[in-house]
Amino acid sequence: MIKPIKALLILGCGYVGSKLAYAATTQGITVKATVRNQNAANSLNKLGIDVVINDNPAVLDKSWLAGCDAVLDSIPLSYNEKRKPFQTQRGWVHSLLENMPKLQWVGYLSATSVYADSGGDWIDETSTHFSNSPRGVERLGAEQAWLTSSAPAEVFRLAGIYGNERNIVSKLKAGNYKTVAWQPAHYSNRIHVDDIVAALMAAMQKSETGRIINLSDDAPCPHVDYVCTLADMIGAPAPIILTPEQAEQEMSAAYLDFFRDNKRISNQKLHQDLLPKLKYPSFRMAAPYLKG
Repeated sequence: MIKPIKALLILGCGYVGSKLAYAATTQGITVKATVRNQNAANSLNKLGIDVVINDNPAVLDKSWLAGCDAVLDSIPLSYNEKRKPFQTQRGWVHSLLENMPKLQWVGYLSATSVYADSGGDWIDETSTHFSNSPRGVERLGAEQAWLTSSAPAEVFRLAGIYGNERNIVSKLKAGNYKTVAWQPAHYSNRIHVDDIVAALMAAMQKSETGRIINLSDDAPCPHVDYVCTLADMIGAPAPIILTPEQAEQEMSAAYLDFFRDNKRISNQKLHQDLLPKLKYPSFRMAAPYLKG
């Protein structure tokens, strides 16, 4: 058990980060954040967040960092001119920690893309069957940069993120949404942003250095079932269902890889450690509130 968090620094404060910032401020926690552009800074300033435009945490001013006793690293992978992903944490984690000696908690937002395709089998945090994809390899590297540091860090592996205002509703309503019917079915995983925020808020109060937790909802399902059910629930046109052979002809390789992935992410540790119940255990519960 740690002392109550008083000041939180959110690195790369995007969609999840801004939701967490709002939740933290309502609990009396002071929030500072880094972003990469002025528009993002302006949005956060309206919430009363102290924002710095920065793409290298190693050069953040020591006096600005003073007082922060918690950090959430929500910085996404970067990409070079050839669209090859790379993580930056190994270049700045040590320098940042030198300027923040009183940290009580660090959370890194990773992704379930670190896991290799399991053929639809369940995957929990003990799995070492990791993806050899560039994104998966770089995500694991970022995790290790934190977990092998001197920080009281833990890792959260996020499934596909959606929320009431960020989802595929507009794409479905536009019509001609295409998906793939695999035989046997290929499973996909997702989690509502509100449940991510709730898990992070709980983790700050019940931290465990070195812990890794999957953040995914209770209902993995084939992507084709997900989009067809959601379209029906919101009154959108039915998606176009392709065979794998048709998909090879009509979809880009990168887009098809998304549909080809097949694994079910276990969230039992999430329930045991942080959230006995989710606000949205399935997208079906969230569907009435989704806006495109």
